[in-house]
Amino acid sequence: MYDSAVKRAQKSLAAILVGFVVCCANTDNGAALMAPMQRPVPLVITCGVLDAQTAAVRSSVGFTAVLKMHSEDDHGKNTHLCAAQYSLQMIRPDGSSIPTFDFGYSDADWARPLVFRVEGFSPDRHRAFVFISEGSYPEALDILEYDMSSGAASKEIFLDQHFTRGLSPECTATLHIVGTSSAGRIVLGTSAKDGCTRAESWELRPNKTTGRTGGTVLPEYPTHLSSGTGITKLEAGVPPEQP
Repeated sequence: MYDSAVKRAQKSLAAILVGFVVCCANTDNGAALMAPMQRPVPLVITCGVLDAQTAAVRSSVGFTAVLKMHSEDDHGKNTHLCAAQYSLQMIRPDGSSIPTFDFGYSDADWARPLVFRVEGFSPDRHRAFVFISEGSYPEALDILEYDMSSGAASKEIFLDQHFTRGLSPECTATLHIVGTSSAGRIVLGTSAKDGCTRAESWELRPNKTTGRTGGTVLPEYPTHLSSGTGITKLEAGVPPEQP
């Protein structure tokens, strides 16, 4: 269970994702489709009665990752909110599957923008990185570092609007995981494009758990890095069919 601080961070999580497989998506008049289908999807997925997934991406050593999202009415009394849940599916180089890793539950506004993607893999070939953003500006973020050897999260970081409102909407839309710092921490960055005037980067510290119940609290404020700071870039990965 997330505590209230994390729930606030997940109230609004937006970006660009292509290559989805979409099933039972909302139509323009709100009716659900009766059968699964494949189709191009909008630049921004909105939370509703929806199942979607990223295109599969393969690391240089043969691990294949797919990030899935399921959303539906939260069935709360006298509410019309949308609950979303994410799951990471990994296939080992030998073709066997690692148990699905479920994470990132949120329950907030119906039709809020959802953005999620597998950003890439660590050069040591053991970790995969996931980026999730929900809601309209200023969004909240969920950043996952996943250990492919153990099948568990090695780091998960929630950032709420206190961080994103310090950036312009144009720069927030370019946020992505750049890589890791010399201390092994995740580095988040912007890109100088699409109206964002400069590229910046921040080192992230993991969320902490406190108290007898192990409640999760927000991390320390991200540390802004100078332009000359050394960053180990992620390996982007390739489609599984690409040699």
